[in-house]
Parts: sequence; C-alpha cells; structure tokens
Amino acid sequence: MNDTAMNPMELKTEEMEQAAGGYRKLPDKGGFRIYQIRKGDTLHKISLRIGCSVSNILSWNPQITNSNRIYSGDYLYLPEDAEI
Repeated sequence: MNDTAMNPMELKTEEMEQAAGGYRKLPDKGGFRIYQIRKGDTLHKISLRIGCSVSNILSWNPQITNSNRIYSGDYLYLPEDAEI
C-alpha cells in the first residue's frame, strides 16, 4: 500500500478485504477521518450533515458497491474537516 496516497480510491481490493472483512474496518488515510455508520444513517443524510453530495461520499469510499446498502457499524471515509 502506498503510504503517500491521500485518496482512498487507490486502495487495492485485496487491501480492503484484509481490512477485517470488507469495509467493517478501514486503514487510516491522510486527509480523511473514519466515520462509523450509525443506526438510521443513509448516505443522503450523511451528505446533508457534512455539506457534500452522495457522489462525493461514494468517490471517497470505493468499498461501497450499493449506495442503498450501508450498515450500522460499518465505516466510511469522510474529509478530516467534516463536522458530523
């Protein structure tokens, strides 16, 4: 894994799989904070809270294969300065 990479899009599939079963746990990435999804969260609600689009969240989180299926306890990358 390239430690200088700031973009989670650069994570390789095998690295994501090694991160405790998909995206249940994510490795640290510079420029991003790791947010644990809570009961009732949707990507739309999260995007409204941090002032970005769902498309932005999806671009930061390539591990999400279906934007309608996120689960409480899983993790997302959000910008470090995101207030949530």
